[in-house]
Amino acid sequence: MAEIPNTVSDPVAAAIYAHYKSVYGAEKPRGYLGASSIGKSCSRALWYDFRLSKQPSFDGRMYRLFQSGHLQEPRVIADLLAIGCTVYNIDPETGKQWSFSEPLTGHHFKGNCDGVVLGVPQAPKAAHVLEIKTSGTKSFADLQKHGVEKAKPEHFAQMMIYMHWTIARYGDDGCRRALYIAVNKDTDEIYTERVEYSKSTAQAIVDKAKAIIQSVEPPQRISNDASWYECKWCDYSAMCHGSAVPEPTCRSCVHATPEMDGDARWSCAKRKFNLSFDEQLRGCDTHRYIPSLLGFAHVVDATDEHVTYECNGRFFKNGTPPAGYSSKEIHACQDKALLVAESKFINDMRQKFGAEIVG
Repeated sequence: MAEIPNTVSDPVAAAIYAHYKSVYGAEKPRGYLGASSIGKSCSRALWYDFRLSKQPSFDGRMYRLFQSGHLQEPRVIADLLAIGCTVYNIDPETGKQWSFSEPLTGHHFKGNCDGVVLGVPQAPKAAHVLEIKTSGTKSFADLQKHGVEKAKPEHFAQMMIYMHWTIARYGDDGCRRALYIAVNKDTDEIYTERVEYSKSTAQAIVDKAKAIIQSVEPPQRISNDASWYECKWCDYSAMCHGSAVPEPTCRSCVHATPEMDGDARWSCAKRKFNLSFDEQLRGCDTHRYIPSLLGFAHVVDATDEHVTYECNGRFFKNGTPPAGYSSKEIHACQDKALLVAESKFINDMRQKFGAEIVG
């Protein structure tokens, strides 16, 4: 029997994965609360998403897997055309992908749908929002058994808000149905389901998004038990249940605010101007953490330069070095006990040489 290559040490596979990592790993994170994720059960996780708390990072294989999912879209569209449907995968008004945003959230809540389809056999005259997904065998079986609303609540919410946005834009010509198409990645079997628009459900989604965007602090956890399955596999578990802190972008800073007027505008109370997305990602030296994000300590005092925290009977400051620790230092510090360590060596290094905590 021929030996199966070990892809871990396979130089060809490694080079391909490295390519995907370099191309897609360099992309900027999404700067808005996305329609594709609003159906998550935990609002706190969505808040962390919106506040750019942790930059997403995957290995090359995963980035390639994501692209494999995207490759199904043109194939499924070709399938629909082949059975007589008309598919508008490009917005005729813009010549680009269908894109929507919610004005009641200051346009901080946005999404891009796969298209609009006419000629669906069950209702050939009705315009449907089109949503195309891929699925593994187990997940596919759940879809077949329970339907999209129960088996894939994030996908269900995504279609619901897209229908809502088409109705807001086109009135009676908007979509009151969505066509959901899932392809089994293992067998190529196809599952389809038509979803009916619900105004009350869509409004609840808008209200949820607005509450997350306007929340100054992280919303309540879905569970206080770090071993709960949704918490255990969450990207933000170490922040939510542990001592890790978000990256020091403007969105984790007490001075920054997502404004409800304009087009996804963020303002800075410290520097008195609006922040571009690149500026938000960089942050600045005046960054001060939203106090509740430092869950291992609590605030005892605040001035224009420093916020003083108490941790286990000792104190440290988030502020201008060397009297305080910059937000970058607090984020980088793996052992938070160092922030309150009464170490002459650490203090001397900071005072005399401008030393910083980097890990």
